[in-house]
Amino acid sequence: MNAPQRPQPPRVLGQRYTLQEAAALLGTGRNTLCKRLREIGMLDANNVATRPHTSTGRLVVELKVYENPGLGTERPYGKTLVTERGLLYIANRLNIRIQRDAANDG
Repeated sequence: MNAPQRPQPPRVLGQRYTLQEAAALLGTGRNTLCKRLREIGMLDANNVATRPHTSTGRLVVELKVYENPGLGTERPYGKTLVTERGLLYIANRLNIRIQRDAANDG
């Protein structure tokens, strides 16, 4: 007898990409992409997503912790990820074509 399947929550954000992966999909480098995203207000000076773009689901900030082995201390930092919605938004905003095959060349 099969156990009842527990319903999975809907994937609201879908695929998430690092800034490096998003840059490859957009046919540019990570630093160039970050510069352009700062210019249009999607990232702050530390390359962390700004609130208007996190609240709309275009970008996600994942909280990470860096442990300094010499001092034995931990320091939190935010890692910016681009959602599928964000990738489409960035491509439209910067007038760039998404290159899906670039993501598989890693």
